[in-house]
Amino acid sequence: MGELLLIKHAPPEITPEVISHRWVLSAEGRARCDWLAEICRCRRVASIFASPEPKTLETAALVAMNLQLPFHPLDGLQENDRTGLSFVSAGALEARISAYFETPDAVVIGSESARSVLTRFQAAIDIAVHGATDGAVAIVTHGTAMSGFIAAHNTVAPLELWRALTLPGVAVLDASTYRLLEPLIPFPNPQAPKT
Repeated sequence: MGELLLIKHAPPEITPEVISHRWVLSAEGRARCDWLAEICRCRRVASIFASPEPKTLETAALVAMNLQLPFHPLDGLQENDRTGLSFVSAGALEARISAYFETPDAVVIGSESARSVLTRFQAAIDIAVHGATDGAVAIVTHGTAMSGFIAAHNTVAPLELWRALTLPGVAVLDASTYRLLEPLIPFPNPQAPKT
């Protein structure tokens, strides 16, 4: 097997009165998908999967159109379920994310623990990787879910990964072992807030 690209979605249009898993891409987010498509082209991506949330579906669709590839929504790749949580400041969000990673068996954010998110995310990644054709596999997903997954397979702290991810951002892993092959690929000069 070759490479697995885990991609954090492009910047969404932040609408505080709408729950984050319903957000769509901003105009800047749509523009940044050209950069993602070039990364995927250089990495010879042949299969693209995405979380079923609007911002990830839109990111994947724009990259796939640019590359003239189909993309596949895949349940299990979504962010932790944050139903019922209100919009908070960046500092409050980081405190919640920190507690989420520090207590993986507790339900700290929404209705899922970090461990339960990792279990479903791992199952979805396995389906995508093992069902893909030749070439690299790209999966458009979310920062918290992907940080927990990468940390489970590498000697890195999930919170530090989460902090380092840009909108969009790319992690390149070995598709067999899920080991990081190189440092994260950040979007050049990102200015959008974390979500």
